[in-house]
Amino acid sequence: MDDQLKQFKHAMKRTVLQELNFTEEHKKSIRQRMKQIQTTSEAEILLAVFQLLKLKRSGFELSRLMRARGIERFENEEGLLYMSLHKFEQKGYLNIYWEDDDIKLYELNNKGLKLLKKLEHKNDATSYFQKEIYER
Repeated sequence: MDDQLKQFKHAMKRTVLQELNFTEEHKKSIRQRMKQIQTTSEAEILLAVFQLLKLKRSGFELSRLMRARGIERFENEEGLLYMSLHKFEQKGYLNIYWEDDDIKLYELNNKGLKLLKKLEHKNDATSYFQKEIYER
């Protein structure tokens, strides 16, 4: 399979990609737009996670509800979801409960609910969210 991909990559370079030329300014503009899209979508995803955690939910249930909202960020990458939940737990935004000794449930505590309320009313939730979650 790797050989086929390498051959495809070389074929693309010899044909379609060979004719493309981008100025440094254009490349920079594209990178900036991509960064904006990624940041905004991440903030929206994290906001959705907080909204869904108003009630006790397992990681599996949370993943399923995210998918139902059309957010497929954690599809085939559930580890990212659990890493985020662990980070939120460490930051003091979540209460953790165990059901039947093997199912971990997550729910926003008062601190998490206060943050969610601020985020829902902020115009620039992206930068605010990054400051609150990632920099503290």
